[in-house]
Amino acid sequence: MAIDRAHLGYSLPAFTVEVTAQRLADFCAAVGEANAAADAPAPPTFMKAIEGENHSSRRILEALSVDLRRVLHAEQQFEYFAPIRAGDTLQVQRKVTDLYDKKGGAMEFIVIESSIRKAGGELVGTSRQVVLVRNPATRS
Repeated sequence: MAIDRAHLGYSLPAFTVEVTAQRLADFCAAVGEANAAADAPAPPTFMKAIEGENHSSRRILEALSVDLRRVLHAEQQFEYFAPIRAGDTLQVQRKVTDLYDKKGGAMEFIVIESSIRKAGGELVGTSRQVVLVRNPATRS
């Protein structure tokens, strides 16, 4: 089933994430990060956990009527501007910025860009996630 191109530009309402020392410690333990000191910046991949808060990726895909059984996470890119630390309050904005297909629609791609800012507006980082939706072959 083709993704309706009218969804290009779809965005979730911005949401806020509180970064606690416990949350950072748990994340560091989960990824095997040895430097989990209370004043240390979050590991680089912590931004993925922040942008995925409240099942935001799932909510975007559901809004686009994507069958979650056909989804693969194809690519992830991050750009960092400031460290994330315990005590930060972050504002996350996620938006569908591109929709395209390959192989005659057998593979559709959804590009979701996120911006993460501190409460005062300082840009902490951005990410670009590409989701692959595998479509069943049509029979002639």
